[in-house]
Amino acid sequence: MKQLLDATPGIGLLAYGDLSSGLILNSASRTPCPREVLDLLGEKAATSFSRLFPEHLARTAEASGSSATIIHFTEQNAQIFARSPGNPEDLVCAVCDPGAELQPLLLAVQDLADSLSGPE
Repeated sequence: MKQLLDATPGIGLLAYGDLSSGLILNSASRTPCPREVLDLLGEKAATSFSRLFPEHLARTAEASGSSATIIHFTEQNAQIFARSPGNPEDLVCAVCDPGAELQPLLLAVQDLADSLSGPE
């Protein structure tokens, strides 16, 4: 995660978590990030995915062979949440800088989610 963070302008924070618990297990950030912020990010990701129909989401991800992704916009930033069909409980969160171009960041986060979950 640190390599992707260093190589990708526009991302201020990357985190890896467990969707079933909503917990962030590891993170890399350009600036210090309090645990409370990470906890809220994990909860927001879990809530966002739970609002979708999990069965439909899993079938769609398996059929496409790519990550299932949600982008959440706030006044301060955009947050990308991605999970892989290889392990739908693994979650990658990225907090993007204001004004960042989202398409390349989205692809980078999806690739990271796919690589962290390992082979299907």
